Amino acid sequence: GNQEINQSTSQVTASPNIVVSIKPIHSIVSALTQGVSTPTLLLNANQSAHHAHLKPSQVSQLEKADLVVIVHPDFEEGLAKSIRNIQADKVLTVDQSEDEQGHEHEHEHEHEHAGSVNHHSWLNIEDMRSFTQALSQRLIKIDPKNKAIYLANLDALKLKLDELQDATQQQLSNYTNQPLMTYNNAFEHFIENYKLKSVGRVSRQHEGEISIFKVLKAKESIKEHKVNCLLLTTDATQKRINTIVEGLSINTEKVDIMGFDIKPGADHYPQLIQNIVNKVEQCLK
Repeated sequence: GNQEINQSTSQVTASPNIVVSIKPIHSIVSALTQGVSTPTLLLNANQSAHHAHLKPSQVSQLEKADLVVIVHPDFEEGLAKSIRNIQADKVLTVDQSEDEQGHEHEHEHEHEHAGSVNHHSWLNIEDMRSFTQALSQRLIKIDPKNKAIYLANLDALKLKLDELQDATQQQLSNYTNQPLMTYNNAFEHFIENYKLKSVGRVSRQHEGEISIFKVLKAKESIKEHKVNCLLLTTDATQKRINTIVEGLSINTEKVDIMGFDIKPGADHYPQLIQNIVNKVEQCLK
């Protein structure tokens, strides 16, 4: 039976081995590779892309991959070192427009915390739609024999994303003039996509302590603009939220922008976006 074993392994390696850093992007990749291969999700639920320390098994997944898909080296800071060890032509970044701006862009942000440049681009459906194009081209280049499947998947995915965009935009269309505030910069792409009215954020950073000064400024803004909704990511502690909203009547919603509880796979992304939109609507009501 040795021959059979060899045969089956050679068939497995025939389809491209793709590793994706985080769940929402993994979902988009899964939708494009359906019928050809299932991509590997690198980071599990409790590993933060910013601070992940990769296990040896994860490092070897990266080394064996035909293609590694990440958001941006500044986003997956925890993986940056491992990513640098991979041939550049085996890495695809979602946020490519950032790179094309060259070095002046990087320079400008050097003195800031790396997390202050915003790479949560999966929160904008339009960004994901244009990324599917680059991704399909790369898949076809690596695996030309399955070109027809990738192109069919691309059409289906674009249609799905368009429907998602229309439905969710419709859902939030009544709230575009409602002033809202965010805890950090993570929602920027979401706000942009739905043309929501953000009057600012408590902190520019994605993480880190928030000064009393920033808390007072936030309170002032909330009163001045009659803000009734504060959006937060799940890492914000209740204690910190209380400091901000104490004495104010304002809705707060903690939003899981990664979709930790949603099963990985092609359906993860539409579900994630729908969940976020529902929460934001709840908050703005």
